[in-house]
Amino acid sequence: MLHQILIRLQKQRRGKIELITLTKRANKSAMPNVEIVDLRQELANGNRSMISTKLYEEIEKNIKNNKQTILFLNRRGFSSFVMCRDCGYTVKCKRCNISLTYHEYSNSLKCHYCGYETKNINICPSCKSKNIKYFGTGTEKLELEIQKMFPNARTIRMDIDTVTKKNSHEDILNKFKNENIDILVGTQMVVKGHHFPNVTLVGVIAADNSLNIEDYRANERTFAILTQVARKSRKRRTRAEK
Repeated sequence: MLHQILIRLQKQRRGKIELITLTKRANKSAMPNVEIVDLRQELANGNRSMISTKLYEEIEKNIKNNKQTILFLNRRGFSSFVMCRDCGYTVKCKRCNISLTYHEYSNSLKCHYCGYETKNINICPSCKSKNIKYFGTGTEKLELEIQKMFPNARTIRMDIDTVTKKNSHEDILNKFKNENIDILVGTQMVVKGHHFPNVTLVGVIAADNSLNIEDYRANERTFAILTQVARKSRKRRTRAEK
């Protein structure tokens, strides 16, 4: 994709094609303000939550004003990997040799590459220790934390785990839009091709995670997805937390 863009830019410089730039959004709507929140500072201030103080306040304000919020985290499941704290053993896929993701709702470990699934462990297969810990965050864990933070708010989640049934994709989107649900938690599914007029706040959780994937286009893809996420906010506010 980047190679094709460079070729087109070269043709434009040579006068073979015309470069047309879009300087305004459709219907002359204003671009939302984007604010980057450094979670290292949040941690230094004693906030160990995955939600910054500013984002918490904006979500609370949205709920009071009957406006909707989208929280984007491009990682599904509850925890990214499961590890024994005594010997360091990490549960990995027997096919792909990558860490399995823990899903609390089914109490299982899944590979998000090949689909391999196995039961969760309580005892380390290597050293027989029971000191098993869960690390990392996915949409399932984020949804649970949001429900604890805002117990009176209506929350819905959209990722590959919640759209397995027929028409469930459309059902979730229609429910969020038509029933004016307060908060939508989701992965990349929630940022493409949807129109939510009442969404005035978008929060990007762990915005810099995708910069660390094994892909030379990681920077470009991260910029593209953050741009798409920002467009979901009809008014002023998008907060990217890293």
